[in-house]
Amino acid sequence: MREIPLNPVPNQRLQITIDDNRWDLTIKVARNMMVCDIRRNDEVVMLATRATTDAPLIPYSHLASVGNFAFITERDALPWYEEFGKTQSLVFWGPDD
Repeated sequence: MREIPLNPVPNQRLQITIDDNRWDLTIKVARNMMVCDIRRNDEVVMLATRATTDAPLIPYSHLASVGNFAFITERDALPWYEEFGKTQSLVFWGPDD
């Protein structure tokens, strides 16, 4: 498992490369929740996925065959940008984790 650093800002984009796959993540505020867009190697995996706690962001195993992401939060709080890097983090795990 690998922690992905996030900034405590309402809208952000980041790009990471893990095991020869380039992941593009967009995390943004949508009313009172956070949503994520996920692309792998320029292909859309998920758009406007609601960020929940302790659950995979990619809910379908056939789309997550090379890895998945999840928010880890204290007391099962919903992810919120002001807590990124404090009480909340984003993690990635691959098929070997």
